[in-house]
Amino acid sequence: MKIDRIFQFEAEIARQFALERYDVLDTVEEYRFDQITMAVKSALDVPIVAISLLDGKRLWFKSKIGFEASEVPRDNTFCNHAIGQNCSMIIEDATLDPKFKDHPSVTAFPFLRSYVGVPLTTPDGHNIGTLSALDVVPRQLGHSKIELIEQLAELVIHELELRQQTAKDRLTGALTRSGFSVAVQKAISLYNRQKIESTLVLFDADLNKMVTHHSGCGSGNALLRKIVQSLIAHLTAPNCVGRMGGTQFAVLLTATTRAEAKVLTEDLLNIMEFRNARLFLDISFSEISPAIGICDDWLKQANIDLNVVKGSGSHQIYLESGKRADCTG
Repeated sequence: MKIDRIFQFEAEIARQFALERYDVLDTVEEYRFDQITMAVKSALDVPIVAISLLDGKRLWFKSKIGFEASEVPRDNTFCNHAIGQNCSMIIEDATLDPKFKDHPSVTAFPFLRSYVGVPLTTPDGHNIGTLSALDVVPRQLGHSKIELIEQLAELVIHELELRQQTAKDRLTGALTRSGFSVAVQKAISLYNRQKIESTLVLFDADLNKMVTHHSGCGSGNALLRKIVQSLIAHLTAPNCVGRMGGTQFAVLLTATTRAEAKVLTEDLLNIMEFRNARLFLDISFSEISPAIGICDDWLKQANIDLNVVKGSGSHQIYLESGKRADCTG
């Protein structure tokens, strides 16, 4: 049982990471997603449709028809159950379903009866939310209708992928994960062709500590933006910065060995100017190797290295203004 809980915990972290890399949470309504919900409503003739994303303890709606709430608590929602399976969840009459017959949305307003929820599955296999259709009367949907909403769920993921590829991170100006992956893949190709080594520097900022020790900063987001934009300004192409999710970022140092990357990172930290600043960072260095096949392989290894660092504190950087950083470990 303990092993199962650990596995579930790790799977949820990976799922949350997969969601955050799209940088879509709490964004405004977008016509391309609203078109999909309208298509579902028209094709299935239902009053309620939603593109739902499961973020931590909440269910947040990127697009919705038939209700006003922008988010609801995640626990005990239909969609929370739907993402736990690898196929569409179909409930023809909720009053006859053992899991949902006593659900507050079934026994009271809006008195839901039928539900179809299709998991929104990322290319790397994580269910980050659902495309769902609900009605206040029992419904039996034929195979063609189910197939249609499943195809539209795939379109949601396609739109999220396109959205990620065409935009930088809104907060910091760093590359999105997808844009960063393109640069990383070029470095992998360079290694495969010419054996030129490159290194990924993965770092995670402890915003709570930094905000506590930093004067003149209104929020953690403002400080994070300042750190990353300063880092971007001091890097030269083809080196680049990508946001991996939350407070985790990756720096690609092309044609740079692990040892050289440590020295360069130390220099970068020392020239980044912050008045009265204290930086609290966990940093790992992952050099390209023959075992690296694609970008995700390298990023996975970098994450493993970073988790080791967090456990040991071996590359935990505490940098006060006017003092030199030490990345030697």
